[in-house]
Amino acid sequence: DLENTTLTAPMDGTITAVTADVGDLLQDGVSFITLEDLSEPLIEVYVDESDMASLALGYECDVVFDALPDVMFTGKITHVDPTISEVAGMNVVRGVITLDPESFAKPQGLTVGMSATVDIIGGRAENAVLVPVEALRDLGDGKYGVFVIENGQPVLHEVTVGLQDYTYAEIKSGVNAGDTVSTGITEVAQ
Repeated sequence: DLENTTLTAPMDGTITAVTADVGDLLQDGVSFITLEDLSEPLIEVYVDESDMASLALGYECDVVFDALPDVMFTGKITHVDPTISEVAGMNVVRGVITLDPESFAKPQGLTVGMSATVDIIGGRAENAVLVPVEALRDLGDGKYGVFVIENGQPVLHEVTVGLQDYTYAEIKSGVNAGDTVSTGITEVAQ
């Protein structure tokens, strides 16, 4: 029977697992060979459900593998599961990152199962005026202000805020590059 049996792979790929031995009896429909397409490296990423807005199709990602700490890879989120999963007792959203071919064209190879640190980039601001988030003052109604030091005194400027992370906020108007801003608590006489 073995001489008359031909196994045909459904695609080009690399066999990454064989879960049966010669002589094992297999039930119909049970897979025993794992074939993977390694030509396009994919990374699974899990994000806490409270941060699921940061996991959107097309978002760019910077990836550093633990085994290659001095090499930066780039990619894009190409899939986001439509359901919440539970991993280690936490509710998470699973996404898939596809590495950019030019990023992956490095002399070293990648191995299935490697761990990595991923930064998901929800937006970019280039040549932007940045202030520390501690300098922002909430004026209410979605408006913000920043105290700019003018002639040694803090003067409140209403600003338009762009992108923001945990440390810096992009200022689109109201403050100029080179202005000195205050991050301390300042009282303004009315």
